[in-house]
Amino acid sequence: MTLPLVHLVPGPVEHGVVRHALGVHPHLGEAELLRCDRLDELPDDAVAGRVVVAQVTDRLLASSPAQGMQVWHRVLRGAARVLVVLHDLPQRSDGRHRRARSQLYASLAASADTVVVASAHERLLLAAALRWARPDAARAVLGRTVVAPLPVEPDTDAAPRPPSPVTRSQALTIVTLGFVYPGKGLEEVVDAAALAAQDPRLEGRTIEVVNLGGASQGHEDLLEELAVRARDRGVRWHSTGYVPDERLPGLLATATVPVAAHRHVSASGSVATWLAAGRRPLLLDSRYARELDARLPGAVQPVSADRLAPALADALVRACSAEGTDPTWLPPDVRLGPTWGEAGRLVSELAREPAVSVVVPYYRDQEMLDLLVDRLGAQRGVLGGLELVVADDGSPRPPRLPAAPHGALGRIRVLRQPDEGFRLAAARNLGLRVTTGRVVILLDGDTVPEDGYVAALQQACRVRPTLAVGRRRHADLRGEGRWPPTTELPAPAWLAEGYAQTQDLQVADDTSFRFVIGAVLGVSRAVLDTVGGFEGDLTGYGGEDWEFAWRCWLAGAAMQHVPDAVAWHDGPDVAGRVDGTAAGLSGVKNAETARLARLLPHPLVRGRGWTYPQPDVVVRLDVRGWTHGQVVLAVESVLRQGDVGVWLTGADETAEHAVHDPRVHLGRPPAEVVARARAEVLLQRPVWVRRLPWGPWPAHVDAPELCCETWTDDSASGVQAQVTRSSGLTRLQGAPPGPCWLSAEAVEPIPSGVVVEHWRAAHP
Repeated sequence: MTLPLVHLVPGPVEHGVVRHALGVHPHLGEAELLRCDRLDELPDDAVAGRVVVAQVTDRLLASSPAQGMQVWHRVLRGAARVLVVLHDLPQRSDGRHRRARSQLYASLAASADTVVVASAHERLLLAAALRWARPDAARAVLGRTVVAPLPVEPDTDAAPRPPSPVTRSQALTIVTLGFVYPGKGLEEVVDAAALAAQDPRLEGRTIEVVNLGGASQGHEDLLEELAVRARDRGVRWHSTGYVPDERLPGLLATATVPVAAHRHVSASGSVATWLAAGRRPLLLDSRYARELDARLPGAVQPVSADRLAPALADALVRACSAEGTDPTWLPPDVRLGPTWGEAGRLVSELAREPAVSVVVPYYRDQEMLDLLVDRLGAQRGVLGGLELVVADDGSPRPPRLPAAPHGALGRIRVLRQPDEGFRLAAARNLGLRVTTGRVVILLDGDTVPEDGYVAALQQACRVRPTLAVGRRRHADLRGEGRWPPTTELPAPAWLAEGYAQTQDLQVADDTSFRFVIGAVLGVSRAVLDTVGGFEGDLTGYGGEDWEFAWRCWLAGAAMQHVPDAVAWHDGPDVAGRVDGTAAGLSGVKNAETARLARLLPHPLVRGRGWTYPQPDVVVRLDVRGWTHGQVVLAVESVLRQGDVGVWLTGADETAEHAVHDPRVHLGRPPAEVVARARAEVLLQRPVWVRRLPWGPWPAHVDAPELCCETWTDDSASGVQAQVTRSSGLTRLQGAPPGPCWLSAEAVEPIPSGVVVEHWRAAHP
């Protein structure tokens, strides 16, 4: 079902972000404009079921960055597809606000299906925010981040160029444009203007610095500060306040020298406005200034900060002279761009990518693929478009697929990998990497969906970050030769019991990964980005779906069984496909368990007492300044807690004895190890850990709110513990973080002069 766009534009009409959005809007095609002063004014689920283009800067979301993400989740919940255009990205000049803004922008980008920024420089700023705040999703999000430069189109209403040089009776004006805020560089312009005024060539001329625009909200005090600074340096300065659109062209044309001196500009609407008016501004040198100069040769004049004063003096002198060309006006051969139309069409095309992607791994079974494609074409109720990606696992001949859209199916693509044995996980990843949908659905090549299958999984996965599993039924599809099948084969009873016991996974827990079947799976884009797909090194039949579900659960995904999402598997369940003996089934399942044991540390898969490089609980000890005895005993205390891996930071020769154990390592734990562990514990001081909030080899590692007596907000114990799923719920679902410290009763301080054998005698 094709949906019109909703163009979500918060903010007052005079704000630069809003002006940009309103300029783009007529070129988005069929699009509804949704306006508000601030996003937190909109109701819950304001755009549910819609395809959304959202123009975002943090100050237009809510009163603080912390509230901004809560508002975003509330308003955008249930959207079919989301493209976010980010403005004013966080950078070093934000000072103490940078961490909060970086967290917000990283979360915004990770929650969207496509991200648009206005410069390559902004993409680098986003990369820095993602790698700090969301390293798990950084690579995936940057892979779908598109640079769409700000439109720079000649203004047909621009005032004409003055016919003659500035006369002696006229004041020479150095003009900046836009809101006044910290980092705008106005102090540098005032100082440079004062130095330029001392140039003998300008003797007797009146020089004035003018800002076209008022103060940004909360920074009104800067106007007086700048006035005092200018007065102290013998320079006239004033700010015009808000300039109506009808007056702006004349003011831009009569400026003697246009200047943009932002210290940390990421993409500048004011520079684009100067260029549209035919002016060639002096632009303080920066990465963005150099990028703009390379993209639009001759359009700007980048100058270093220490050369701003002489550059201003030269420009003022040239403006007073009848000789030569005024360098503050664009030469006729300069090409500007993109146009507003080009910018709007690019955003529109990106926003209208399919909202749902179906990935089908394939191996030499054209008959079933034909049926599957036919039934995907018959899907009903899918919001925002449907694409199919077929991932061929090395078939002797490539699959045949329709060359054009097929019913409900839009784009159809085929990707291939070489035949290196049974590599279902790798084939799925091959397809996942090119998908665009906010919801991604997996179907095995021998599993055919009923007509409401995709819509049912889409509904489950677009409301919140979710891993959803459909209902797999069994029939002899080839033998029947008709659709839908009329004779059903038995389905596994244990799976139905599992769904019943967990209320269709609404009360899922650490053991519920067992009820996830990769053949009928749906996953939200935000979840997929966080976990990064399937474990591609797993080969052989079975297990890759459990391992994937395990990481999704730990990452904070909601889990849901969707009985209405029905797909038919050709043939019986695995129990009916092996040789029919207990040994045949046990051989298949035991091989699967052995493959998974190194990656999935839950005792149901790994058992108890075994040691693998992947632990169930990661423990970090910052042992700087600890004595040998403190290191040995602290490590020993946590190794008693079950399936634990230990990493020591700040270690010296005192830790040599401890690292002889294969469970103990130097340095920081790898991110992929932490992602598969159920908890991470940090010892910040030398203590003997009597107990963790869960017992050794637990069935469940519970969140703090479920075992309150062991957790506290008090850091007196020096032991911080984070349940991986609780952290994931905060990151993906916006859940508030709970307490994260062990109670003081759970630990015992180890003195620096401890005698290890005496301590062990007292702590059997």
